[in-house]
Amino acid sequence: MSENSFDLIFLGGGPAGYQGAIRASQLGLRAAVIESRDLGGVCLNRGCIPTKTIRASVDVLGHMHRAREYGLITSEVGFDMKAIVERKDKIVGLLRNGIAQLFRANGVALIEGRGRFIAPSEVLAESPDGERLLQAPKIVIATGSRPFYPEPFHPGIPGVLGTDDILGLESVPASLIVIGGGAVGVEIASILAGLGSKITLVEMEPHILPREDAEMVTYLTRMLKRRKLQIVTGATVRAVETGTAVRVELSDGGTLSAEAVLVATGRIPNVEDIGLEEIGIDPKGPLKVNARMETQVPGVYAAGDVKGGWWLAHVAFAEGIVAAENAAARDSVMDYRVIPRCIFSSPEYGAVGMSEEEARVSHDAECYIFPLKSLGMAQAMGNWEGQVKLIVEKGSGKLLGGQVIGEHAADLVAEVALAMKNNIPVQGIVDTVHTHPSLSEAVLEVAQAACGRAIHIMPEPREI
Repeated sequence: MSENSFDLIFLGGGPAGYQGAIRASQLGLRAAVIESRDLGGVCLNRGCIPTKTIRASVDVLGHMHRAREYGLITSEVGFDMKAIVERKDKIVGLLRNGIAQLFRANGVALIEGRGRFIAPSEVLAESPDGERLLQAPKIVIATGSRPFYPEPFHPGIPGVLGTDDILGLESVPASLIVIGGGAVGVEIASILAGLGSKITLVEMEPHILPREDAEMVTYLTRMLKRRKLQIVTGATVRAVETGTAVRVELSDGGTLSAEAVLVATGRIPNVEDIGLEEIGIDPKGPLKVNARMETQVPGVYAAGDVKGGWWLAHVAFAEGIVAAENAAARDSVMDYRVIPRCIFSSPEYGAVGMSEEEARVSHDAECYIFPLKSLGMAQAMGNWEGQVKLIVEKGSGKLLGGQVIGEHAADLVAEVALAMKNNIPVQGIVDTVHTHPSLSEAVLEVAQAACGRAIHIMPEPREI
C-alpha cells in the first residue's frame, strides 16, 4: 500500500474523527485523518473543555466568596481573567498533544489540510504546502459545525460575540445580553455571571431549555434568577444597534442594552467546499445517514455535527466509532435511545430519556423527586440546592427518564443512563448498595421513593 493509500480516511479530526480513527486502527485498518485546524475539533479547542476549564475557576471563586460558611478566613478575593484564559489554553494544549501522541502510538496518519472529494474513494488534501491525492475504499465525513448567526446578527458586528469569541476574552464584559436559552447559552451565561457580569438571557420559547422537563427547568430557572441572571422568554430579536453599547430591540416591544451581545443560537454543519457534489450528495446538509452511519453513497459515512441531530461530543464519539467498525466489516449500529445530555451551568443540569411531558403522552408514567437538601453529603459539601427526578412506568418499574439538578449532575445521571440502556428497572437501583456518604445516594433515594420505600422523604400523614 502506497503512502497515499489507506483503508479508511476521516475528513476532520474532531470528536468523531479522532476517536473513529483510533478505533479503526484497533481493528487493523490503516487510517488517516485530514484536519485543517486543531485536533479535537470544537469540543476540545473552542467548546466543551475550554468552558469547563473556565467554569472550574469560577467554581473555586464562588467557594472563596463563601469561605466563612466553611469556617475559613480569607483576605482578598478576586480573579485574573488573563490567567484564567492562560490556564484554559494550557489544558487544551495538553489534551490536543495527547491526541497526537495517541495517533502516533496507534499508527494513525495525521494529514494537515482541508479534504475535498474527487470521487467516492478519492480525496484531495489541500494545504498551503500543496496538494496530496489520497485514496481509500471507505471515507468518513466528520467536518463538524460552526456557530449559527440568525438575522439581524452576523459575524463582525462590533460588540456582537459568537461562542468561539467568548473563550478568549481578556476582560469580562460589565454587562452581556445572551441570545439563546439552550444548553450553550445557559452555560456561558452562568459562567460569566459567576465572574460578575450582569447577564440578560433571551429565549424565543416560553422557557429556557425548551426541550427539557418543564418542572425541572422551572426549578433551575429560579436558581439562576437567585444568582442575579435576568431571563426574558417568548421574545426574539428584531433589530440590533451598536455604538458605545449594544442595543437590542425585542419582538415584544422591549429593548435591552449592554456592553456586548453573545449569540448562542445553535450551529450549522460544515458541508461547503468538500466536494459533496462530486459524489452525488446534497451539499445543503445536515447529511443523511442510516443506523450504520453510511450515506446514500456506498462506502461514504458521516458522523458528528455534520449530520445534525444531537450536536453533542459524546454522540459524535459513538458515531465515529460505529462508522469505523462498519468500515472494518463489523455489523455496528448507532442506538440513540439512551443519550445523556448535560448543561454545565451553575448549578449543573443532567438528563437522560424522556421528560415528564413526553412520557405521559405514551406511557402510564409516575414521577418522583428527591431534594438534595435531604442528603447528608450535599449538606456536608455546602451545595445542597438541587433535586433528582425519576420518571417510571407504572407497574413495570421501567425507567423512562431521569433528570438531576445540582452538584455533579452530569456524573449522577450516568447511573440512570446505565440502568436504562441495560433495561434495569428502578428496583435494580434500590437493590444496589450505594456508597455513604455520597451524592450518588440521591439517585438511590428517589428510586426508593418510586418503589414505595422512601427513607429520607417525609411520609404522607396517615390516620391512626
